[in-house]
Amino acid sequence: MNDDISLLQETELFNGLRPEQVGKVLDIARKVRFGAGETVMREGEVGDEMYIILEGTVEVIKSLVLGGFYEDEDRERKNKVFTRLDEKNHAVFGEISLLEGQRRTATVRTVTECLFYRVSQADFLGLAERDHELGFRILFNLARILGARLRKADEDTVKLTTALSIIVKES
Repeated sequence: MNDDISLLQETELFNGLRPEQVGKVLDIARKVRFGAGETVMREGEVGDEMYIILEGTVEVIKSLVLGGFYEDEDRERKNKVFTRLDEKNHAVFGEISLLEGQRRTATVRTVTECLFYRVSQADFLGLAERDHELGFRILFNLARILGARLRKADEDTVKLTTALSIIVKES
């Protein structure tokens, strides 16, 4: 566990936490293993767990169309792999579910065999309630991560609307 503590202290989510605080998070986390090609979470399903990659690579897949426009076999072709995450930075995904138990915003599928730490919303909120400093630091780091992702999504939206405007103007 000490090796995992030092590795996780280097991640964005656990930035600024002392080793004993990271240890408290690991106390509520469960190690889970998935084989290559397995779906860890599916876009649109309600989720209440966050994952931290210890080993392996996953791809984050987003549907490019709203549900109901295509048959199921066509919908699969309308998905795009947005990014790959791996153990190099002990990437985190599903973290929004720590804040709210809403529908997943993307599908995450394993590319290789993977080992994760899984943290449930209930366990995290219980820990944050017991240790306010720890809860604040993780939520602060989570806000920074989500803010960076929101800025990137905003930039991507501007690029897409610009491209669409050019296409419409030329037609």
